Amino acid sequence: MNSIFSSAERPLSAEHVLSLRPLRVAQLTRGWAVDVTAADLVMVAGPVDATRQLSARRGHLGATEANSGLARMLEERPEDFGAVGCIVLGADTVEVQASRGLFGDSVHIIGPECIDGMQRLKVIADMRHRLPYEHLQRAVVRLEIRRGPERDRARRVHDVADRLLNPSTAQDRLIRCPNIVNLMRGDWEKGYFDPRRGMTAGPRGRRFSMADVTSALACLSAAPQPVAANLAATPGGREALWEDHASPVYRSLFHRSMTPVGVMRAVEAWESAHAALAAMPKRARQGYGHLIEYAPELICWKACRSLTQPLPLHALHDAMSAFPWEKAIEHDLPAATVRTARSLVARYQAARPERTRPYKSEAPELELWKELVG
Repeated sequence: MNSIFSSAERPLSAEHVLSLRPLRVAQLTRGWAVDVTAADLVMVAGPVDATRQLSARRGHLGATEANSGLARMLEERPEDFGAVGCIVLGADTVEVQASRGLFGDSVHIIGPECIDGMQRLKVIADMRHRLPYEHLQRAVVRLEIRRGPERDRARRVHDVADRLLNPSTAQDRLIRCPNIVNLMRGDWEKGYFDPRRGMTAGPRGRRFSMADVTSALACLSAAPQPVAANLAATPGGREALWEDHASPVYRSLFHRSMTPVGVMRAVEAWESAHAALAAMPKRARQGYGHLIEYAPELICWKACRSLTQPLPLHALHDAMSAFPWEKAIEHDLPAATVRTARSLVARYQAARPERTRPYKSEAPELELWKELVG
């Protein structure tokens, strides 16, 4: 140790003291960094009055989504538990005591305050009855300890930290999908493909987003029902689709056989169909024609299956396909889209002659889509 704040055992006193024997302790510019195992922290938040003792901003929030996720991680993957995030403590005084024996240095945190991490401490305390001591030892947690002016700074910053963070989304995790990564490495004709938020990409200077690509692939999916197209139609639906990389719907779009050629065919077909819908007269969008406004992805999906010479959807990503994709997309698909729109609007009117709900809420529903294409 570079600094020893006390060479004696911590005497008994009325002060609240948190004593630890960490795996590692280091003095930093703004305080101390201490690595301990979850087993060392089981009793920190164990007492009923732990929130008051530690002057935490809030008590235990119970089985929130985040707390439940932390509990599952501690149980199933203890080594990951402390890999992200740390527990920030304030202290009146910190004493680091060097060991003269077989044990490591000890740290005494006098007047501890939990500035950030109370939920994590509570999860550890709650799980101590379910998980053996040896299991909890596998979870290494970083404590950051602040005192003096740095303690005040930590309070100020952590009180508003949630306003300074951009929450992670399912789209942010697409970069971890091997099939997406392989697609990014493909030949994009002097361009590139990027699934990340805030990025648009494409070949030959073209620009399209991951939302566009998802909607386009869903439009030309070989699946017999428009489930993927329905999910891809809204931001919330896309997030749900992107969330589970193992789901059948996800794998029907983002599989190992994806190619840049297939993605571009899908995007061009999707854009062609949408352009045909946009060119339809306003009167076509009145009454049941609101289906064109509120369910365009359904119409595009059905249109791609309604050409006189059907699109070979299973060969979408086959660069050697002999099918005249360009002719079908540029010349045949627009007319097929208009015919499909009129047909589905008529089916909508026949299926729901006595409507009780607004078109805006009814038209996007998957059950209606299945009914109209069934």
